[in-house]
Amino acid sequence: MEILQILDAIKLPIEIPLLKHPVAVHFAIVLPIVALLLEIVNLFVKRRCVGVISSLLLLLATVAYLAAFFTGKVDGKEAYAMLSAAGKEELKEHKELGIYLVYAIGAIFLLKLIVAGFKSGLAKLFFTLVLATFVGFAIKQGKDGGELVYEYGANVKAVSELDDKIMELEEQLEECQGKATTPAATKSQQTPAVSSPASQSEEESQKSQNKSPQEEPAPKAQEAPATTPASESKETSNEAEASSETTIEQKAKAALEEIKGEASSTAKEATSTLEESVEEAGEAASTNHDIQINTEEQTAH
Repeated sequence: MEILQILDAIKLPIEIPLLKHPVAVHFAIVLPIVALLLEIVNLFVKRRCVGVISSLLLLLATVAYLAAFFTGKVDGKEAYAMLSAAGKEELKEHKELGIYLVYAIGAIFLLKLIVAGFKSGLAKLFFTLVLATFVGFAIKQGKDGGELVYEYGANVKAVSELDDKIMELEEQLEECQGKATTPAATKSQQTPAVSSPASQSEEESQKSQNKSPQEEPAPKAQEAPATTPASESKETSNEAEASSETTIEQKAKAALEEIKGEASSTAKEATSTLEESVEEAGEAASTNHDIQINTEEQTAH
């Protein structure tokens, strides 16, 4: 654990901005994979330039892993408070494996420099297998980082906004509960004490015993209901409304009868005009027929 604390205790003199970890991680994953492909090709080609390019890529990968660690450290502190318990454990494991990968890529770069001095094919094959193992762990580290983002919402803006909204709603709910409890307490304090039914019945019995028969009030004579001017005005208004309704109905019936009479007269006129037009058409047709016969006779002669 002391090895892990050494790298974690390093503090950079510059301030690293947030959300730069994904950029560094892409280079940290891609560069070792390209170096592995070059090493596999160099097992068959055996060119010195391919080995040099592979060494440069591993050097860049070492720098990329250092950048990925420090940017991830900054982003991890920002996301830790918003994660669940399972997300926090996942983040700790992700950070621990990241530290091991930083040490491993540095060791692989040194191993590459050592193997470059040997011309043995077995040494190159051994180095290729070590690099392939490292690439496997690097891909696993990238998968774990994706789970932190997509499953636990690490450094996701929408998740932080939802957390803020949830906090605001909880505060509003507490305020409403406080307002609801205070009026209930004040009402309970203001309500007077109500006497029990038994005490009320005892008081009534005592009052009835103290009263004498002479004190009982005489029954009131029934009074005939008197008609008030308001009732009379209502009755007259109702009668006026009824009479107005009957007059309106009569007028409507008369208007309908007039309309029916006009419609029947217009229908009769239309039929008469139609009969006249038919007769005229018949006469015209007969005259035309006579004219045609005369013309045919003249042409025949």
